[in-house]
Amino acid sequence: MCSCFCKKLILKESHSRAPLSPSPRESIYNELEGKGPLMPAESQFCIRVGNGVEPPVVLLDGSEPTLFSAHLRVVDNDGEEIDNIAVCEYSKKRVQKYRVQKRSGCVYSIGSVLNYTFRVSHDTGNLMCCLSLCHSDGTFLARSYLALDQMSSLDHISLPLMNETDTIIGLINCSIIEIRGLEQPILAASPPTSGFTTPLEIGHRGCGVTQTDRELFSELPCLPENTLSSMEMAYRHGAHMVETDVAVTQDLKAVLYHDLQIELAGNTKVPISHVTSHVLESVPSERLVVTEQQKRQQLLLGQDEDVGLEELEEKSKPYPYLSHALQSLPPDLGIMLEVKANLPEKGVENVLYHGDKNVFLDVILQDLFHHVGSRNIILCSFCADTCTMLRNKQGRWPVVLITQGSTETYSDYTDPRLACLQTSINLAIAENLQGVSMFSGLLQDDPAGVVSGVKESGLQTFVWGFHCCNQEFRDTMRSNQIDGIIYDRIYEEKTLSKRKS
Repeated sequence: MCSCFCKKLILKESHSRAPLSPSPRESIYNELEGKGPLMPAESQFCIRVGNGVEPPVVLLDGSEPTLFSAHLRVVDNDGEEIDNIAVCEYSKKRVQKYRVQKRSGCVYSIGSVLNYTFRVSHDTGNLMCCLSLCHSDGTFLARSYLALDQMSSLDHISLPLMNETDTIIGLINCSIIEIRGLEQPILAASPPTSGFTTPLEIGHRGCGVTQTDRELFSELPCLPENTLSSMEMAYRHGAHMVETDVAVTQDLKAVLYHDLQIELAGNTKVPISHVTSHVLESVPSERLVVTEQQKRQQLLLGQDEDVGLEELEEKSKPYPYLSHALQSLPPDLGIMLEVKANLPEKGVENVLYHGDKNVFLDVILQDLFHHVGSRNIILCSFCADTCTMLRNKQGRWPVVLITQGSTETYSDYTDPRLACLQTSINLAIAENLQGVSMFSGLLQDDPAGVVSGVKESGLQTFVWGFHCCNQEFRDTMRSNQIDGIIYDRIYEEKTLSKRKS
């Protein structure tokens, strides 16, 4: 830790702070939207207090303060203070966009998350941060220091808290993200939803899930999921878009595959980010290889007669490259691209993935930039940080947060921002996302109220889940003006017009 940085920060600090009048800038995005996406020589830092795993502040005496104010101060190597810091409080109770922080800091209350963000150019040099905490009456509680040049993005870090005499009195739990600009900026070529018709009929992983628990899906489609053959089949049966999953290999190739891990010889599971694309090309996967029966079913369901079984076999191979899919699929078939991310679940063992999210997001975005053409694209993810990064790295394609809410069907995520549908909506609003994609179970009881409530928040609405395989449920969604329905076996939908290859 650089001691001169700390001294400069301490000299500028006040142990008690009086509230100031709000800044005329209501939201940091008023300024950022004018600038557009991050430029190649820019970074945006996000420092989050409260990670959903442990209490945000734990003192050595065993107490856990649940109400305090926090203020972030940042200086560069020359002692110049960064003055464009904005803060947002995520909570279930209210919607709040980013605002330039007050001198008195931002109040943390139990169950919420404080997120600080600021942009700097790369020539700014090293940065030193000081996070100061005060009691609810304004008296000093503790401070913590962080040198941003010493680490990349971290999902979880515990920092020592020190009192006025620099004695450690506890820990503060934080998360840190650095969002770096692309070497080739991707600017908005047109409004992000131009050319879309609603409701969008979106084929889940092409024609549907083939790797799943049959208790949820009683009937599986005939072609392997996330393959070119499955996506082309969805297109022929009227799909406006296909939803597919993208992950990045060790040698930085974007491939279409759902799981974060693959199964190698000897039933060994390895994170896909630890495997090269060359290895993937040689990995047999019995669950994904098209069978003779599937070939016959495919022909019966509308495959052109002049397409041979060998070609169908080739298009049914697992792990297709994103670049290949963008170049070979029909140009008027949109793609809803779910970016896979390491998202810890409560009670579930964590899976390792790329340490620097910037690396694999840049690979995906550059593939899109070079090969997308005029194709409609929607970017989406279950991971809140991934959505934030995608939103700030480019301005061409809409970004949608996928949410399962709180349900007995799936394990809850540890991220408190994803605790329920309302927190997900609030997050999407705060981060200036275009919409939310909701688990179908959240819309069973009051579909009209849920859809209209989300739309009134200015967000687009999408729905996914096994309920969407039911024709009556899809009709209900359409009658309530949902923007997009993601479902399996789209070839069974009677209302869609078939296309020729």
